[in-house]
Amino acid sequence: MIEKSIPFTIPKMKVIEQLVGNDEVMINHIALGKGDVVPIHYSDSNVYLIVVQGTITFIFDEQEAHHHKSGSIVQVPFHTKMDIRNTHDELGEFFIIKAPHPRKYKESLK
Repeated sequence: MIEKSIPFTIPKMKVIEQLVGNDEVMINHIALGKGDVVPIHYSDSNVYLIVVQGTITFIFDEQEAHHHKSGSIVQVPFHTKMDIRNTHDELGEFFIIKAPHPRKYKESLK
């Protein structure tokens, strides 16, 4: 087999898990219940947020909140302040793709 299968949790409640973390890419999987949040932080690479279930609220650089539903891909530039939360009743689930991995991105800035 040349492919590698990478399992992820089928969530019923809050989940935060790193799935892939090599030099080329970091992939995280997150599910948030109503009121759950991701700690506020700055993007540390090229970031793509792929919403696959529910609605997730994103606030970037303290601008107006945007509510992205399943089927959305949100591109976030490097060093953007990110406030990510679920303000809705339904479980919200999304994947975070960082390319390249943040440690490689930082090396490329030197």
